[in-house]
Amino acid sequence: MTNGPTVTGEIQVTNLNKKEAEKLKQEVSVVPFYEKYKFSKKNPQWVDADTAVRQIKKGKRIVLGSGCAEPQHLVEALVRNAEHFYDNEIAHILTVGIAPYADPKYADNFRHNAFFIGKNIRNAIREGHADYIPIFLSEVPMLFKTGQMPVHCAMIQVSPPDKHNKVSLGVSVDVLLAAISKADIVIAQVNKRMPETMGEAKIPITCIDYLVDAEEPLMEFPQGESDVISMMIGKHLVRYIRDGDTLQLGIGNIPDAVLLNLKDRHDLGVHSEMVSDGIVDLYKNGNITNKCKGFNNGKSIISFVLGSQKLFDVLHQNPDFHFYPTEYTNDPWVISQNKNMVSINSAIEIDLTGQVCSDSIGHKFFSGIGGQVDFVRGTRRSEGGRSFIALPSTTKNDTISRIVPTLNEGAGVVTSRGDVQYVATEYGVAYLHGKNIRERALALIQIAHPKFRDELLHYLKQKHYVYLDHKTIKDDGSPVKELIPFSHTFDQKTVYFRPLRPFDEKAIQDFFYSHEPETIYQRYLTHVDAMPHKVARARVSVDYNKDMAVAGFKSTQPYAQMICIGRYFRKEDDSAEMGIVVKENYQHIGIGTFIFKMLVKAAFKHGIKRLTAYVARNNGPMLSIYEKHGFEIKESREVDGYFVSLGQEKFEEALSLGNEISK
Repeated sequence: MTNGPTVTGEIQVTNLNKKEAEKLKQEVSVVPFYEKYKFSKKNPQWVDADTAVRQIKKGKRIVLGSGCAEPQHLVEALVRNAEHFYDNEIAHILTVGIAPYADPKYADNFRHNAFFIGKNIRNAIREGHADYIPIFLSEVPMLFKTGQMPVHCAMIQVSPPDKHNKVSLGVSVDVLLAAISKADIVIAQVNKRMPETMGEAKIPITCIDYLVDAEEPLMEFPQGESDVISMMIGKHLVRYIRDGDTLQLGIGNIPDAVLLNLKDRHDLGVHSEMVSDGIVDLYKNGNITNKCKGFNNGKSIISFVLGSQKLFDVLHQNPDFHFYPTEYTNDPWVISQNKNMVSINSAIEIDLTGQVCSDSIGHKFFSGIGGQVDFVRGTRRSEGGRSFIALPSTTKNDTISRIVPTLNEGAGVVTSRGDVQYVATEYGVAYLHGKNIRERALALIQIAHPKFRDELLHYLKQKHYVYLDHKTIKDDGSPVKELIPFSHTFDQKTVYFRPLRPFDEKAIQDFFYSHEPETIYQRYLTHVDAMPHKVARARVSVDYNKDMAVAGFKSTQPYAQMICIGRYFRKEDDSAEMGIVVKENYQHIGIGTFIFKMLVKAAFKHGIKRLTAYVARNNGPMLSIYEKHGFEIKESREVDGYFVSLGQEKFEEALSLGNEISK
């Protein structure tokens, strides 16, 4: 048995300083789980499945192995002997196999109680033939250990015994160690096809009462083909994943799409309740090394897998993958010890204040809480952690928005508005953490489907959550935004660029008030001492179908300091007036020229026929840029400075001068 961490859920961790935290990390790495559980020593017997299940008493709880490790042979025997049972409860987290015990005809024999709702028992719950327990996955084992949910029988599937008389729980450890340790009876289906997995997956054969030899293929949960929307969301999310990050990915097309787009990342790590087939290629290609986690280095830490045979083959006797119970993998404190954690989880809907529903569609329970909150909270406390809730913007062929004014009647809040950090749809990524209701609502509207944005904004105005002069912007198909690079380095200073958006109102006000008076005068050619809401709102309400604005920031942090802005706005005669402002400590390193060429490229794409600008007399650097790129410079009659202009026929000539913009 590999030495592994103890159950941190039993340790009270409050206000630890670095020295105490390091000591605790050392302590929790020396006591194996199997010793902590103190399994009873039994006298295992090899029997057939019918004999084994008939040892279960009436009216008692049965905990089933879950995921792809559901012991189907034992389940079939259980149902085959249904007349032997009465009022028996069957509990497990998600299974992908058969669930005949949920059939109404067995209502007197079995009652299913789900910690997470799978497709196979969803209708049974909706029709009242089964139950659902909303609970964090990290806390399920404690129900068994404390006796709140006494376990009479743990029904599991394992690999054949090894030379040390230990068997492996294989592809699903999840909540089983706690169930096995507290069960009156343990029945194991021994399957030669079950992979022998590492970590805390192995248990002594002496903790099992009845062994049933039954070889059969494991249930598979193969990775599906990612749809167009999921791929779009995945590409947005991948921009936030860096070399050396540690990943947790939930179930579904969006996490799979993310994995498909990570082939150029290096030294990724894994700490996740589950993984799917998507990690196989990344692991084989060397993208996943777990070198940079800072905790459990060199090992992917997981609790169960939902995949196909190709994943099972990779896991067999592979020391790079260690399986642990959910009270370890999903403990927010344990999660937070990994550096640069990135968690990506799905949702059914999210309201404009940031409340996330991910376990029900209105009153109809659909899935479960699972590990979403565990990882959202653990990731937020990780050094460099980033937590994402990802969902398509609509459902039912774009007829229903999944970003809603209020959650549907009966919908439950799984992740609170105070927990959410990032939200992603196919229209982009919104940052919510630490934002007020107005800012977060405007950010969510911008990533909602365009056909619902007016409706959502109308609701916000009715509730007085936003200013009445806010407008919706529907420029998602604009090609000029593609000209904006993610980042560029100027004289060892990296600037991170993105489009201006309505939620940037405070950022642009902070940018304005950070300037020296001379900088403000050079931009506005008059003495301006304030930027009130109406002016700021106009500055950030950019329709990229006809106008252009790009902002540069000091880092990728959503609250990073704005250090430059370049923009133009179109006039009625298809001319456009442009302006560029760079903070004083970032001037004279090429940022102005870089933004200038970006604006000229955008104007060319927009079909603008003439670019103009007003330049102060003492703004030598900007005059030099315009002069170098062929602008005509004249004394202005409107302001105390110069009026510069460039006709469309000169755009290509201007673009040919200097370095091209990096994509």
